[in-house]
Amino acid sequence: MNIEQFEIFKTIAEVKSFTKAAKKLNFTQPAISTQIKILEQNFDLALFERHNHGVQLTDAGRTFYEYGDRILALYEEMEQDLAKIKGHSKEVINLAACDTAGNYILPSIVINFKELHPQACLRLEVAHTQDIIEKLKHRKLDIGIIEGKLPEYDDSLSSFNIFDDKLVLVAPRRNKWLKDKKSISLDKIINEPFIAREEGACIRNVLDAKLAKLGRSFDEFNVVAEFNNYEAIKQAVINNNGVALMPESVARRELNERLLWRVCVDELKISWNIKAVWRHNEIQTGNKKQFLDYITNDMTETKGLQKNIS
Repeated sequence: MNIEQFEIFKTIAEVKSFTKAAKKLNFTQPAISTQIKILEQNFDLALFERHNHGVQLTDAGRTFYEYGDRILALYEEMEQDLAKIKGHSKEVINLAACDTAGNYILPSIVINFKELHPQACLRLEVAHTQDIIEKLKHRKLDIGIIEGKLPEYDDSLSSFNIFDDKLVLVAPRRNKWLKDKKSISLDKIINEPFIAREEGACIRNVLDAKLAKLGRSFDEFNVVAEFNNYEAIKQAVINNNGVALMPESVARRELNERLLWRVCVDELKISWNIKAVWRHNEIQTGNKKQFLDYITNDMTETKGLQKNIS
C-alpha cells in the first residue's frame, strides 16, 4: 500500500461513491477503481460492497480504514519531523472555528497561548461547522472549534466541550420599556422592531427549530433589517434601531460596557456547547498537543474561556 492508494480509499469510504471520489480527487473513475482493485488483490479481501446507490465498507474495509488512518497520521508526523531536522519548516497548528468562536472566543485564546508558547505557529480561519468537520476528515485541519453536536453516526472524530453559550435578547439602553426587565415573554417582543441574522445562519436555524417546537414562526417577528454579521446587528441595536437575539458571548463586551441591555425570553431559553474537535485515534504531539491540552484542561479548569471573553 502507498499513501496515495489509502487517500483514494479513504475518500471513497467517506463519500460512499467511486464517481464522487474521482471528481473530488480530480482523477478518472477507472484510475481510482484500478487502485482499489490493487489493494483488494494485495489483501485478498473485498474492501467495499458495491450496490446501485453507491458503496459501503465491508468488515475488512472498516478495519483497513482504522489502521490506515493511523498510518497516514504517523506518515504526516514523520514528514514534519524530517522537515524540522532539515530546518526548512516549523510546526504549524491549523485551526478553524465557527463564527461565534472564531470571531469572539478564539482570538484572545490564541494570543494567550502564544505568550506561553512563543515558538508555536497557529493559523485560524472562520468556517461553517460542516465545513470544519469535512476539512478535519480530509486532514486539512488539525483542530476545529464547532457549535452543537457531532453527527451521531460518525466515530472518526473526538470532541471535548470547552464552553457553554446561550441565546439572549439584547436591547438598546435607551429602550425604557425593556430596561428594567430581566425576562419577558415571546408575545411581548413580537411587535418590537427586530434585527436578524440572514436566513441560513446557524443562529437563525436554531431559532427556527425552537419556534417550530412552540408552534410559532419566525415570520411573526417585526423584522426591520437582516445582516450577515453580528457587528452590524450590535451597532444597529446600540443605535436604537431595534432588538436582536444572539449568543451571549457575542454581546459580552457591549453588555459589560453597558451599551446593551440583556433580557431573557421565557420561551427561548436555548443553550449549546462549543467544543474542540480532532481526529479520533490520532496521536497528538508537540505544539498541537500543547494547544489541545491548553483548551481542554488548563482553560476549562480555571474557567479561563469565560474569563478570556469577558
